[in-house]
Amino acid sequence: MTRWFRSVNRDQGCLLPADMRSWLPPGHLAWQVMEVAGELDLSRFAAAYRADGQGQAPYDPAMMVALLAYCFLKGTRSSRKIAAACVDDVGCLVICGGARPSHQAVAAFIRRHRAEVRRLFVQVLTLLAAEGAVAGHIAAVDGSPVSGNASRFANVTGDQLAAQVAAAEAEIDAEAGAWLDGAAAGEQQPLWHGGGDDRDDPPGDGGPGGGAVPGRLTAKLARLRAAQRVLAGREAASGPGTQLAAARASVANMERRLGGAVAEQDAKAQARRAALAAGQSRRGPAPLPPEKSGRVARARRRLARAQARLAAREQDAAAPVKVSATDPGSRLLPAKNGGYLQGWNLQLTAARRQILLSVGLHDNSTDAGALIAMIEAAIASCDLAGLAGQIRAWLADNGYASAANFKALEHLVLLVAVSKEAAQTGRDTAAAAVPAGWQKMAARLATPAGKSLYKRRAALVEPAFAQFFARFGRYLNYRGHDAAEAEVHLLGAVHNLAKLLSHRRRQLAAIT
Repeated sequence: MTRWFRSVNRDQGCLLPADMRSWLPPGHLAWQVMEVAGELDLSRFAAAYRADGQGQAPYDPAMMVALLAYCFLKGTRSSRKIAAACVDDVGCLVICGGARPSHQAVAAFIRRHRAEVRRLFVQVLTLLAAEGAVAGHIAAVDGSPVSGNASRFANVTGDQLAAQVAAAEAEIDAEAGAWLDGAAAGEQQPLWHGGGDDRDDPPGDGGPGGGAVPGRLTAKLARLRAAQRVLAGREAASGPGTQLAAARASVANMERRLGGAVAEQDAKAQARRAALAAGQSRRGPAPLPPEKSGRVARARRRLARAQARLAAREQDAAAPVKVSATDPGSRLLPAKNGGYLQGWNLQLTAARRQILLSVGLHDNSTDAGALIAMIEAAIASCDLAGLAGQIRAWLADNGYASAANFKALEHLVLLVAVSKEAAQTGRDTAAAAVPAGWQKMAARLATPAGKSLYKRRAALVEPAFAQFFARFGRYLNYRGHDAAEAEVHLLGAVHNLAKLLSHRRRQLAAIT
């Protein structure tokens, strides 16, 4: 049977419309992103370039910011994939006006303007505030691990790191000695080469003004010495730690609960035997002995799990402190779904509709040390964005509980869980011992208003993480604390940009 298909003629000549404004429909994401980019103050970006007209002209910062925002909103974060999109993505072609920035230009733009990239977060939040999109008076803080751009097998001890530093110094000495020998023989090549122009493309592996080999070696030595400083700080701060203390407290609490369950079961059995001896009739089955009681068995299982966690924490505390020789700022952290990853503890402060008020990175799996910094950053961002005083209550789970945090933030309406989430929200009525210094917070959470307010925590920040990871993934591309901080602030700005575009669409739909 003859089948008829549409013909495919790849030799047919055709032309795109000459006007780029005809390439995309009016409401396309590319037009929306370019509109927002035009509302941002990018003067600091432009001020970083020379104004004498010498050298190759850099790309327009407004174009680069729009390109990054457009690609990030579509989930494309790799500089190479962004460069490829400038060839075959019509939205990127329109944003760039036909230009094709290389992947080096994209990466160098972010690296060069780290401070300005971080300020974009506040600028987008300012636009949200100006249009009334930031609603509510409550914000919640939470953290979740993300992978860094380093292998977890690159972690080394102090002795191993010292050996790597010595090897790097010897390699640099050998390179310099070879150059001096060549200079004495009149056969030397320039040790340093390259230019210092203001193009977005870097001139070589060694960076502007540096040779490839010497630049690589000196950068490696600087990174290793930075790792030594980080390791020294971690060794000075090492000790029992909050996780180990919490594990010990959990074991003690489970032992008390097991003792209470056994004593209660014994009391029931003794009361039954006394009643029978006195000739009193008792209906119902006889109480089980403690060794056969389901409640006692559950308490024993909980105690066994707590003891296993304590053993793991003690083993971690006894292990030597290590640092990554590849990315000293990152750290080996427990992964969300088991195992370990080399990365960061991503911190988000979210308000209603999952609008982010602050983002940051913490190099410890314990959240408690990040609470003060995150709330202070959120307050500073709100002040700059015109939202001063709008957030009146701050919520966080029990991972942020510490007497130091409660004292430092006592001037705020702060609700931090002092027990597990199930118990704090009323789904588990089992009582737990409250550590010293937490009684005031426990009393605040025990009030009806405190319970009602705390129950809103999960709805504020948990969906923010879900949306954040669904769009951007659970990884970072840039190494070093400053570069990684700039990256997460850019991701936070794009997350809020999506909220701004959604708000504008709702406003337009309401008008029409």
